[in-house]
Amino acid sequence: MTISRASYVSRCAQKWAYANNQICDVVDNLLADPVAAQIIKTLNPEFVAPQRPFLRLDYRDAIKYLAEHGINKEDGTPHVDGDDIAEAAERKMTDKINRPIMLVHFPKHLKSFYMPGLQDDPNYTESVDILVPGVGEVVGGSMRISDLKELVAGYKREGIPMEPYYWFTDQRKYGTTEHGGYGLGVEVSSFEPDRQGQS
Repeated sequence: MTISRASYVSRCAQKWAYANNQICDVVDNLLADPVAAQIIKTLNPEFVAPQRPFLRLDYRDAIKYLAEHGINKEDGTPHVDGDDIAEAAERKMTDKINRPIMLVHFPKHLKSFYMPGLQDDPNYTESVDILVPGVGEVVGGSMRISDLKELVAGYKREGIPMEPYYWFTDQRKYGTTEHGGYGLGVEVSSFEPDRQGQS
């Protein structure tokens, strides 16, 4: 997995542009290399490089999309706001839309304690998963809480003792910058050129 962090980034959209560009740049570089391009063409003759920018889809709109298109939960019931979207449902949705998706703003109760809430609705987070047709999730990330009080509230909400995270807390206590990060699953994204578009 490749881990990326960026400081002095104040908005989720800024950080996700990095992830979008990283994925596209890797694919563009592979396609520019004659040997790599031939391997990709052999594995998937129909492969088309993803276009920038990726489709941006809010979690709440994804829930509506799933309900409207009959993509139900594993128990057969429709998705409702607050549900975790299982991998199978994410993949069905992504394959149906048939283009890379930046799925953003998951509910706070589904995400890690260090993810900040949205300014206009703190029950949803500054978070993203990047989904690719035929592959699924290749990136997961978020902004990070920079405010000490909000971080302490996150510990309490999740029932996490603060002591083991003293170093994490001190970063906020003594000053930090607005920042975010994501993980790009290299072992997954490396399969993108030979699986994208295949069901």
